[in-house]
Amino acid sequence: MKPSVLIALAASLFATTTFAQAPASVPAKRVMPWDGMALAKTPVIHATTERPAKGMRSFFYEGLEYKGKPTWVFAYYAAPDGKAPEGGWPAVVCAHGGGGTAFPAWVREWNKHGYAAIAMDLEGHLPGSHFFGVEGNFPLEQGHENAGPKRNSWFGDIALPDKEQWFYHAVADVIRANSLLRSFPEINPKKIGLTGISWGGTTVSAVAGVDSRFAFVIPVYGGGYIHKHDMTPEQYAIYNAKWDPSAHLPYAKMPMLWVSSYTEPVFPVDLFGKSAMTTAGPSTLCIRPWLIHGHGFGWEEVWEIYAFADSIVKGGPAVPRFATPQVDAKDGLVHAKFVGEVKNATLAFTNGGGQWKDRKWAGIPCTVGKDEVVSTKPVPAGATAYVINGADKRDGCVNSPVVVLKP
Repeated sequence: MKPSVLIALAASLFATTTFAQAPASVPAKRVMPWDGMALAKTPVIHATTERPAKGMRSFFYEGLEYKGKPTWVFAYYAAPDGKAPEGGWPAVVCAHGGGGTAFPAWVREWNKHGYAAIAMDLEGHLPGSHFFGVEGNFPLEQGHENAGPKRNSWFGDIALPDKEQWFYHAVADVIRANSLLRSFPEINPKKIGLTGISWGGTTVSAVAGVDSRFAFVIPVYGGGYIHKHDMTPEQYAIYNAKWDPSAHLPYAKMPMLWVSSYTEPVFPVDLFGKSAMTTAGPSTLCIRPWLIHGHGFGWEEVWEIYAFADSIVKGGPAVPRFATPQVDAKDGLVHAKFVGEVKNATLAFTNGGGQWKDRKWAGIPCTVGKDEVVSTKPVPAGATAYVINGADKRDGCVNSPVVVLKP
């Protein structure tokens, strides 16, 4: 790859895509295993001395029943220092990914940006090890007597009854956390957002179409359209109607920011982008070329997460929006309309095939007009996908939807 292309892609630290329109069609039927009215009720809190963390509350809140008794969900919660703004603090629910737990550092990061936050363990564990602010020399993935189910690989528990499957409880636990925050007097209930990393990203993608009370949702790495893995055809059909976020995203109307990487190894960028396009509300795709998959990276490296949240609940500046790029029949160049302020843009393309994480991307400069960018050269023959990357006035990058020519 030429140095100029490397510089252009390096400058494109992330890519954002906003889709304002509703999807062309909504599934005729989805299976809804959750009782929304029950989950909207404020859950019971149980005080605990387990796993304290400096400067924040730790407690259990009740989830759904598992094998005849209510589950208890461990959580950390804190609000920013100082007096709450008029109407209360904006807040965020933080859902961890595989191998994760309730992370105090995640709560503190949102506190630094002026948000109250709650982070909970979604697999029936107490926080352990020393990851991301967890204090004390405690073992990793230690359970407790009121635990719910833990995740079993890629929906490896699909043959169990609904109420014994991990995803059923994970989605419910996230919604219950929203209901809990809404009961706190220092919180503004109209300004509660949601974010999740990896499997947490998949979880919150489904939640977005189940719990309409969230002001915004930010999935990181994880989304919908998951492959069947070891499911039978019958199980996969049930999965797609009941659990996969693609069944629920057509009902998600709140603004969403989708954060990932071109080299994402677990949730391929083509399906991640497809998830973003499935929503019924404004969905913004944010792709960094080399964002590493993992906790910490998903909240420390992407400043645009907080800028996006601010734009929704704090009156911060919105990011520009690109329409889907089109090849013009007259000049053979790629054209993409936009609204907002765009300083510069590049047409990124890949000729690669196979796994998306291994594909190499190159770039062609674009000219920027009043409301349209145009590539200076056509998309090369043999390209398998392309996307417009553009820098806004804050040197953040905005981009068009990813156009996939060949899977």
